[in-house]
Amino acid sequence: MSRLEEAVGRFVIPLRMNEGFDEPALRQLQEQIDHCGTAWREETHVPKRAALILAELHPAIEACAWLYEGNMRQRIQEAGVMVSEAVIAALD
Repeated sequence: MSRLEEAVGRFVIPLRMNEGFDEPALRQLQEQIDHCGTAWREETHVPKRAALILAELHPAIEACAWLYEGNMRQRIQEAGVMVSEAVIAALD
């Protein structure tokens, strides 16, 4: 759980602060989502805290995209979709 929270912070906080797009942080976030999905495969439910984080992740990234222009905005929006797809795959 804490690694997921850290990965979210490493990617989303710089976006929100208008500090740019961090590709390695995005990859780490996707890896943590995949890791959580693997860990939860045998569970009957997802921890509530994790569910809240994952549910808010795509809207948070999408909101950050509007701080940027042009290709950067598009790249951030695409990253939001990729993260959303990773969440769906992890919870499937």
